[in-house]
Order: sequence, then structure tokens, then C-alpha cells
Amino acid sequence: MNPLRGILLFLPLAVANWQGCIQQKDLESRNDGKVRRGSNTAVCLTIAKDADDWADPTDYSRYSFAPKADDYSRFVVDGSYELLVRDDQISTNITLFASSQTSISFLRKYYDKDVGVFPYLTAIINVKDGIVSGISWDDACVFCGSSRCVENTFDFSGQEASPKEPTKGCYLTKKECTDIHAKDGNTCDLKLHVVWTGTDANGEYFTSSSKRYSAFSPKQIKDQVKDTIKGWNLNFDWFN
Repeated sequence: MNPLRGILLFLPLAVANWQGCIQQKDLESRNDGKVRRGSNTAVCLTIAKDADDWADPTDYSRYSFAPKADDYSRFVVDGSYELLVRDDQISTNITLFASSQTSISFLRKYYDKDVGVFPYLTAIINVKDGIVSGISWDDACVFCGSSRCVENTFDFSGQEASPKEPTKGCYLTKKECTDIHAKDGNTCDLKLHVVWTGTDANGEYFTSSSKRYSAFSPKQIKDQVKDTIKGWNLNFDWFN
């Protein structure tokens, strides 16, 4: 896994001038910008507070990273839980979407004021001959039992979406996240995992989608999550 880290800044985004999620050097060089295995490729994450309906005027931020295509990568926004949720005493939802080239995902919530934090987000970037054809979300209910698994995929009007992909996710309550971070954990910081599927500009097949969490057995996932929260003495059973 290739871990990348970033700092979150909220700035207005001029959607009317949006040219897609691409690297500046591709714009300047006017190359074809196609995805090739092993080459750095721009992936963006756009996030907004109180923006369930993205047609309403709002300030939101977009920040990007450039993982190597077909690496299983993780982008972490250090301190984002404290900044966005705990310290801000937030009473609104925080929604986000992933993008690459001119393709975007459906919305998911990072924070739901009525539920808590959704800490596991994996974007599956679908590519055909080097052109990103779509971005879907991986099944995020593999981390918990049915009592913790709720709908978490929405269209840009804020309505629940029904794509041909997993739509649900596991959550931790705000209190649970605060307890985790008080013990120097970072489980509830905003993070995006990225995998790739399809073919690159040279016709080579991407293979990293086999490393997404939902491809592992329930026991493997359970052991990994338990290792992550071990020693924090939280009063819940994540897998019930």
C-alpha cells in the first residue's frame, strides 16, 4: 500500500471552470493524459459541509493526490476528524465524492450528524484503454455487522442512489471516534483508499482491485480491524 497524507483546506471551488481531475503538468504539456500502469495519475476528493444537495450554493474543497496507477493506495487527511468534526462541534453532514479525469463517483457521507463517522472509503476507478470511464465505491459493510451497516450512497440532490454497486457503509459514533482519537488513534480521520480495474492506454489490465477490502475473507478483515482498535477499551462490538 502506498500511503499519502494531506492537509485539508476549505476553499470555494469554481465548478463552471472545472476541467476535470488531472495533473497540472498534463494541462501544460497537452499530452494525452491517459492512464498507464505505474504512472502517477491524479485522483481528487471533493468535500463539503452541509451540502446534501450540491445544487445549493456552498463552499467546498477539492484536494488531490497522484498515486501510481494500479497501486493500492491510501490518502489520509491528517487531523481531519479533530478539525472537521470534534473541534468544530459540527451539527451538519459532511459529504464527498471522488473524481479522476472527468469521471466522478456518487456522493458518500464522511460524517452524518444523526449517526456518526464513516471511516472506510474505497474508490474503485474503472478505466478503459487509459480513459477513466467511472468511479464506484467498494462495499464498506465488510467491516461490521448488520446493526452498524446503513445506506451511504447518494446522488447530487441528496437522495439515496441505487447504482449497480454497493451502497452501504459502517459507522462509528462521534463519541467512539473521540475516544479513539483521545488515545492517539486516527481511525476516524478522513482517508480514501484507491484501487484500479480495466485496461490502461497500452491495453494492460489493472490488477489492484483484487486488493480491496471486500475481496478478503470476513476473518481477515475482522482481524485487521480488531488490530486497529486493540487497546482502546471501547464499549461496543463492531461486528454485531
